Amino acid sequence: MRIISCLVEDHNIAFVVMAALMCIAGSMVSATLFRRTLTEGGTSRVHWCFLSAVTAGAATWATHFIAMLGYQPNAPVTLDGVLTVVSALIAVAGIGLGLILASVQLPRFAPLIGGSTIGLSIGAMHYVGMFAYRVDGIVQWDWRYVIASLVVAMACSIYALRLLRDDAGHHRSMQAGAVLALAIVGLHFAGMAGFSVSAMEGYSQGPDSEAFAAMAAAIGMVALLIIGTGVSTYLLERRTSTEGESRIAHIAMHDALTNLANRHQFTDALHSQCAALGDEGAPFALMMVDLDRFKPINDTLGHPVGDQVLQRIARRLRIAVRDHDMVARIGGDEFAVIAFDGMERGTATAIAKRIIEILARPMVINGNVIELSGSVGVAIAPEHGATPEALIQHADIALYSAKNNGRDTYRVFEPMLMETIKRRRSLEAALRRACMRDEFTIVYQPVFSSLNDEITAAEALLRWTCPDHGEIPPSEFIPIAEELGLVSRIGADVLRQACKDAAGWPDHIDLAVNVSPVQLLDPRLPQMVAQALADSGLAPERLELEITETALLNNDEAALRTLTQIRKLGVSISLDDFGTGYSSLSYLHRFPISRIKIDKSFIQRVPGDSGSVSIVRAITQLGSSLNMQITAEGIETESQLAFIREQGCDHVQGFLTGRPIASADFLARTGKRVVVNA
Repeated sequence: MRIISCLVEDHNIAFVVMAALMCIAGSMVSATLFRRTLTEGGTSRVHWCFLSAVTAGAATWATHFIAMLGYQPNAPVTLDGVLTVVSALIAVAGIGLGLILASVQLPRFAPLIGGSTIGLSIGAMHYVGMFAYRVDGIVQWDWRYVIASLVVAMACSIYALRLLRDDAGHHRSMQAGAVLALAIVGLHFAGMAGFSVSAMEGYSQGPDSEAFAAMAAAIGMVALLIIGTGVSTYLLERRTSTEGESRIAHIAMHDALTNLANRHQFTDALHSQCAALGDEGAPFALMMVDLDRFKPINDTLGHPVGDQVLQRIARRLRIAVRDHDMVARIGGDEFAVIAFDGMERGTATAIAKRIIEILARPMVINGNVIELSGSVGVAIAPEHGATPEALIQHADIALYSAKNNGRDTYRVFEPMLMETIKRRRSLEAALRRACMRDEFTIVYQPVFSSLNDEITAAEALLRWTCPDHGEIPPSEFIPIAEELGLVSRIGADVLRQACKDAAGWPDHIDLAVNVSPVQLLDPRLPQMVAQALADSGLAPERLELEITETALLNNDEAALRTLTQIRKLGVSISLDDFGTGYSSLSYLHRFPISRIKIDKSFIQRVPGDSGSVSIVRAITQLGSSLNMQITAEGIETESQLAFIREQGCDHVQGFLTGRPIASADFLARTGKRVVVNA
């Protein structure tokens, strides 16, 4: 066969081997770069196309040139420098154009058009290079081999691009590289088989083998440098891309502030653990952690300090759990823990206790001593659920129960907690309806003078009878109203209605209205009070607003501004539940308070409890020295009333002296002298 005989008889085998190695190396690198070009888009495709064209063109041209230098005609040979350079440029430009055409969004025709262009470019490079190969002899061409060489080059190039466009893995690049090598080798040696030289008479000397060997080595080195540059660029970009993808993946799966797992990673891990339960996976625990009293830190110290607190909390949570457990931040101050590996109730509660203990430790940030705590809800799989939704719901229910039980504690889910949550949700909906339908009522508890048993005032008390659950005590529905943001609206309605009712009472009977902590922090409260007085015509000095020490704990500066404005209206301020707080004396000194109401927890233990007796006596003496009125509330027995009178309290209030009654019934009693136990 002519191609085999041409290869064996007409070529220097050393040159052929060198060309073959160049072809294989160049083809494999070219295929890899081709694949990258085809998969990129935008400006990146242009960059990769340029690198691919230069690398593949250099490798193809070097293969051709080295093999051509290995051709041994029996005639002198010279090389045309211009055509030699032009052949190299044709290879680079043609391959680049072919890659651009192969990148169009035409799956069926793109490999055909692009591959044909690359094949023709390789052929053009070869035959222009052959024209640069000047032989002193008679040259003859067999066009059958020429045409066959072009067909082989185009067919192999088309097939190689089709393989590269197939997204079936890295092995496709290897296959495509082998096909590209076949395209280059097939075209060259098929083309050389169609080329023959007859030496002219008198010439028997062939080309300078030593010069050609040196030239082939130089060309091979340059080509390898170009190929190496392509490989280096590819590997560097791939490493950079891998590192970038790793960073992006880390960002996508981690919280930016705390570097904990974020909600996405937490959700994936929880789904994986639940799926493993079906394959006899080990039990695990889900813990929902919520910080207590975190909002005031942001409000008073600023968000930068709040961020530092969250970072400290994240580190503490990592310390509190085991090394292989997952800690995630799933909200502003909400965290979650997945405790793996055959979790039992005892182990889960031990971790929860450790979380509670470590979160309660004080921290110092920018000179500020910050104390907060956390509440933890625990659900154990599969005991409390085998799906992510069930576990999250049950852990949230346990967390809600922990926060309602005083916070700074943990709670493991129990089925009975579901009923509590259902009642809570039902009350929330009913409370919203009650606000729209005005279902609340106001009753009044008389306040008597301890000296002459006459009614001097009445305290307005809110009552609500839920259509579904019956009568709900204020201690239950007021906190719900505060959380729902309804308490200011309810409080404004109570104040307005109570002032209207009191305007019809005798002038010597005053009105006391409770103000919740949420209302006290509402800057609109002084305006509401002024409007209620104006609408009802009630004299300001007949209105007294009752606040608690708890209300002053949240933001005493804002409370002081609000109470000062209210006091300027002529309205009195009383401190309710006195003695149960932490800073009672400082409140009496700083705030415009004119009355102290002794908490019923002390009154109900006198005169039998010596401690309560001492506290009541001290409060009475304190109020007298500060020229404040003293009211004892919660009086239920004759002995309690007698003791209070002995201590010199100004006013008394309780079931013994008078239960809360409707407005009409209270009005009927206002003109009568009241006798205790009557």
